[in-house]
Amino acid sequence: MDLNLTISGRCCDLALHPVSSATAQKIREEGRSIYKSKYLEWWRKGNTCTCGMKLGDESMVEVMADGRQISFDPAPIKEAAVLLRRRMYLDSKARYLALMGYDDEVCSLTWHWANVSDFDPSKFEFFVHRWDRLLKEDGFYIVDDVRYDGQFATDYSWGERGGHSMIDPVVIDLEDVRREISHGQTLVA
Repeated sequence: MDLNLTISGRCCDLALHPVSSATAQKIREEGRSIYKSKYLEWWRKGNTCTCGMKLGDESMVEVMADGRQISFDPAPIKEAAVLLRRRMYLDSKARYLALMGYDDEVCSLTWHWANVSDFDPSKFEFFVHRWDRLLKEDGFYIVDDVRYDGQFATDYSWGERGGHSMIDPVVIDLEDVRREISHGQTLVA
């Protein structure tokens, strides 16, 4: 059978990457204007982007098997969330991270698996990031990818894309984060 999982709502394209102290200062001073200072989409440079679907109150999750809608409880998606995405930077020499991008584009994302033998919702494995602290919003979940029965989707497709607004860039001082961790405070990205 063909199996599809579709999340409709808002998609995110966010980049979290190390920046120099000079760049951190420039971002703080310029705010959203920083996006205009270099070539289009320079903020995506590197391999630290998270592009996926924001899972919130306005999101709709739908599962289809051979064109028929299947009842599905989306609770396990949020339960799979990882609280800290780029922990690797905590052990690096980096001092500052910058979070840039957008989180409000109206769209949908469908993951499709071909030749699935049976449907069992427990066979879904969700790759979800929780960025509450960085984006100052409780329950900020980003669904990055999905596997079914140990397999990544045969293909996926974006649909119904609309406009977006860039977020106010966030500069994170990793020394503050390291201090919080050393004092036993919970770190929620």
